[in-house]
Amino acid sequence: MADTSKARLQAPGGSWESLKKIIRAYHAVADEENPTVEKVAQLAGLQRPVVSGNNNFLRSAGILQETANKLTEIGGRIATGLGINNPPLVSSALREIIRSQDGLNHLINMLRARSTMSIEAFRGEIVMVTGLDANSRNLQFLKTVIDMLVESALVKVENDEITYRGTFVGDMNGKVDQLKPPKPNGPPKPPEVSRIVPIPLGVGRLVNVELPEDWASSRDLPKLLKMLELSLSEEDQQR
Repeated sequence: MADTSKARLQAPGGSWESLKKIIRAYHAVADEENPTVEKVAQLAGLQRPVVSGNNNFLRSAGILQETANKLTEIGGRIATGLGINNPPLVSSALREIIRSQDGLNHLINMLRARSTMSIEAFRGEIVMVTGLDANSRNLQFLKTVIDMLVESALVKVENDEITYRGTFVGDMNGKVDQLKPPKPNGPPKPPEVSRIVPIPLGVGRLVNVELPEDWASSRDLPKLLKMLELSLSEEDQQR
């Protein structure tokens, strides 16, 4: 991936959905020696000015190569994730881009420090990072940067606020770490012993006797045998 850490983040010229179409179209022409913007626009189903108007943003983010109409390695990972509908692969690649690009990294670090910001205040920070002014056409696409950050799983947007949410990630490979259940306090409990005792009477004949919790064989066994004898004897007499 090209070193974009010191490059100013260029403002996008379209929506995040349009950008994802453009990235996938560039991936489709990866085997061509000199793919043209016209060919990419045709594959993306977009007008040529939309594609060319986003190339500077894609290059400043390290998604598109500086001197060719081809994706970088990280751009190819995004395109692959989009193509196979693998959100963890896409978000992992986006997090790597954010970590490497000074402007995007600044936005995330600022949000991490403040935890939550209003969308309007965050849009103002994007304006400062991208160097836009009041007359810039690309002001209408500031939401694209926010949508990109949301898809990275580093932030969430709710009730006109943007919040840093962090992520459970190991080595930035898109694999989400499984949260381990809390360890129980104190020594482990002994396994429960069943109080149901099956007593076989013959083939296909079984009697289940439920013993009380304070059962003591030396004390209670004679009583049990006596009560069984009395109860079953009375039942035979009634028959």
